[in-house]
Amino acid sequence: MDEKKRYEVLFRYVTDVVVVMDSNGKILDANDKARAVFGKGILGANVDALGHGISERFDSAGTTQVVQSFHIRDTKTSRRNLFLRANLVPVESNGRVDEVVLIGRDCMEIEPYREEVDRLREQLKALRGEKKPSEKSKGKSASSLAAALRKLEVANQKLGDMYKTLNGELELAATLQKSLIPEPPAQDGRLRFAFHYEPMGHVGGDYYDVVDIDDSKKGVFLADVSGHGVSSAFIAAMLKISFRNYAPGCGSPAKVLKRLNREYCNVIQTGDYVTAFYAVFDTSNNSIVYSGAGHPRPICRHRKKNISFLSSEGFFIGMFEDADYDDSVIDFVEGDRFLAYTDGIIEAYSSQKNEQFGEKRLLESFGMHDGRSLPVMLQRIIEDVKRFMHKSSFYDDLAMIAVEYKRQRDKR
Repeated sequence: MDEKKRYEVLFRYVTDVVVVMDSNGKILDANDKARAVFGKGILGANVDALGHGISERFDSAGTTQVVQSFHIRDTKTSRRNLFLRANLVPVESNGRVDEVVLIGRDCMEIEPYREEVDRLREQLKALRGEKKPSEKSKGKSASSLAAALRKLEVANQKLGDMYKTLNGELELAATLQKSLIPEPPAQDGRLRFAFHYEPMGHVGGDYYDVVDIDDSKKGVFLADVSGHGVSSAFIAAMLKISFRNYAPGCGSPAKVLKRLNREYCNVIQTGDYVTAFYAVFDTSNNSIVYSGAGHPRPICRHRKKNISFLSSEGFFIGMFEDADYDDSVIDFVEGDRFLAYTDGIIEAYSSQKNEQFGEKRLLESFGMHDGRSLPVMLQRIIEDVKRFMHKSSFYDDLAMIAVEYKRQRDKR
């Protein structure tokens, strides 16, 4: 690819600071926002021109696949105090890192307007609170009040415009995330699938997937990235890429989780962690092989009567690089059902009852709606959760995936 066009789309659509450096720290390119912040002479300069201490961060980014998040609080070239929330992203080519991209959100651009709005509101409050002004001061007070109102209107408008831009970026992230959610697999095999996903805000950190292992095996993966918002959504997107690389051809969920954990610990250094549950459904021997990483316990219903939780005892992904994960095996025969979910379901809170939905209510809801088709069952469970919450707000994303082993005579 032509080097000048390599980052053209990134420069065109990202409103944040974007700087491209080679493996030695030489600044190769920068978007207009970066040139405005660091100066037009940034090209050809070394990475340390961006700020004190950045060169140390760059050293590790240039030799590993680690995505680093940090703050840049001052710079040698900027004429004002700088406050960037930055990420250093290594770009690999032919097995080695040949470039590093810095993407930074300029927090200082919004903060002054937010502070100005707060200051003006306090000023208005003081002006309105003046008691019995003298005739001499009435005109002055009215003039001051009008001037403060005009300033507040202008500041609010600028702040609103900035939030509108931020919301536009959130919508872009949401569009990306929706493209990462898989379409339901074909329902003409022995296994049926149904999904429900409902992010708390514009974007969420829950991720689910279904992959083909071989002709008789399908892998079902559900994960929940800690935190919320754009960063969680993009970590989930990175998780999908890794999972799709490791899962096909591997019948051991524990091995897949171990590889994901090792890569996550080495690559993501943001303090976030991931809970996950991975199950391989094998119709050739009527079984499920599964392994968990700190995830809520899925439900499995056997032979129309035995409904139970499956243990999920492994460590969170991203906690310990050498964490071990174990495979467990259970029977899964014609007519059986499986339900995995993220903690937003059982932690849904009712301020009226002052308690969470919990595993017990989920088990009861599953049993109550088990006789319905998979999509209807999921919809009824969600309705039970929302009915329990009454008017309380969600504090987490909601995700569920259900699997059913079809009877051969069942044509529904």
